[in-house]
Amino acid sequence: MAVAADALKVVNATKAYGATVALAGMSFTVAAGEVHALLGENGAGKSTTVKMLSGFIQPDEGGLELFGQPVRLARPQDAQRLGVQTAYQEMTLVRDLTVTDNMLMPNAPTGFLGQLRRREGERLVAAHLDSLGLSDIDPHAEIRELELPVRQKIEIARAVFRKPRILLLDEPTSSLSGRDIDWLGELIRTVTSDGVTVVFISHRMPEVRLFCDRLTVLRNGKEVGTAPVDQVSDDEVVRMIIGRSLAA
Repeated sequence: MAVAADALKVVNATKAYGATVALAGMSFTVAAGEVHALLGENGAGKSTTVKMLSGFIQPDEGGLELFGQPVRLARPQDAQRLGVQTAYQEMTLVRDLTVTDNMLMPNAPTGFLGQLRRREGERLVAAHLDSLGLSDIDPHAEIRELELPVRQKIEIARAVFRKPRILLLDEPTSSLSGRDIDWLGELIRTVTSDGVTVVFISHRMPEVRLFCDRLTVLRNGKEVGTAPVDQVSDDEVVRMIIGRSLAA
C-alpha cells in the first residue's frame, strides 16, 4: 500500500541575522493529517520557523518540502497559494474593519458592482462562524470593539476560512482560557477530520498533550528531539527544551 507523503519537511534550514543565528541547520518532518507540536524556549527558533513557513522570510541555506515537493516561499502569497495558513500570536486583524471585512481580506469586493458579491461574502462568513460555534460573534462588529479572546478566535477562524491544507497555530492559547481552550480543541478535531495538517506552536505541555500526536523540541535553532506525545514524559521534554534535567 502506498504511503502518503509527509505534509511538511524542513531540511537543514539555516537563518542568520548578522551574528545572530536563528536557525542552525534545523530539520524536522510533519506527517500528513497529524497535529504536530513545536516546543522550545524563547529564542529557540520557533518564531523564525513560523515566519519561514508563512513566507515572510527565506532560509539562507536548506529548504522546504510540502507534500513531497520542494518549494520556495518567497512571500506570504506563495505559502497561502500552496495551502499554508497561519493564525498568529501577534494578531494581524485590522482593528478599524469589521469581522466580515477581515475574514474576506484580501479579496473583499468593493464598489457598486461588488455589492452582490459582498452580500454573498457576508453570508459565507456568518455560516462559517456558526459552523465553528462562534454564532455569538456579530459579523458586522468592528474588531476594536471585541475583547482579546474573541479577537484571537477570529484570527484562528479566518485562517480556517481560507481552507488550508496546513494550519499553523502560533501560541493560539496565549489569550484563551477555560471554555475557549475547549473550543480550540474541538476546532482542531474538526479540521483534522477534514484532512488538514496542524502545526501547534506552544509553551504549554498540558495543551500539547490534549491536542497533539507528536512533538518536536527546538533549542538554539536546531531540532533536538521528536517523539509521539504519549511516549515522552514531561521531564524528558523539559530536559530537551533546556538542555539539562529539571532537577539540575
